[in-house]
Amino acid sequence: MMDKNNTPQSASSWNAADARMSFFTKPITNKWPTAEPVSLFQVYQYVHTRRYLPETRELRAITDDDKARQYKGQHLDYVTPSGIFSYCSDTSLVQHSSVLCIDLDYLCERVEKLFELLINDPMFETLLLFRSPRGFGLKWFIHIDLTRCDHRTWFQAVRNYLMHTYHLSDKQVDKMCGNPSRACFLCYDPDAYLAPYLYENF
Repeated sequence: MMDKNNTPQSASSWNAADARMSFFTKPITNKWPTAEPVSLFQVYQYVHTRRYLPETRELRAITDDDKARQYKGQHLDYVTPSGIFSYCSDTSLVQHSSVLCIDLDYLCERVEKLFELLINDPMFETLLLFRSPRGFGLKWFIHIDLTRCDHRTWFQAVRNYLMHTYHLSDKQVDKMCGNPSRACFLCYDPDAYLAPYLYENF
C-alpha cells in the first residue's frame, strides 16, 4: 500500500486488514465509486452472503457469451482490488492497496482443483479467492510489494508464474487485467475463501 504521499510502503509495514479498494455500483458504465472504500473482509462478505445470489443464478443460466457479458455488465457491482480511485481510471489512483487480483478463466472442470491449489500456493499467500460470476473461473487476490517493482511488472511476473506452475494457457490467465484500475465483478460464492486472520480484525 502507499502512504498519503503515494509512497510505497515496505512489505513489513503492510497489513492486509488495512487494504482498501473502491466499490462501484452497477452498471459497469458507472465509473464513479461510492463514498466509502471497502476492505477484503467486506468484499468477502458481499460474495459469501446471498446478496448477489439472484443475479449469479440468472447469469449462469445464460448460455450465449455475448448476452452473458452484457448481463454481467448491467447487473453486477464491481470493485477495483488494486486500490482506491476517484474515478475508474489508471490516472485517477488515490491509493494503491498493494493487492493484485488475477482473473483465471476457461478453467472448466479444473475450477475446484485450482481453488484448492491456490489456497495452498507456496509462493503467494491467498488473501481472498472466489469463483467467477459465470462459474468457469476464479478471482485470486494476493499481496504485491510495490517497493520491489511496479504493478504491471508484478502482474506479468505472477501471470508467468501461474502459467508455468499450474500449466495454464495464455487464454486462461487473462492478460487484459494488468492495469491497476481493472474491475472485478462481485457475485455469489458461498464457499469463497478469506485468509483466516482477516476475520480477526472485524
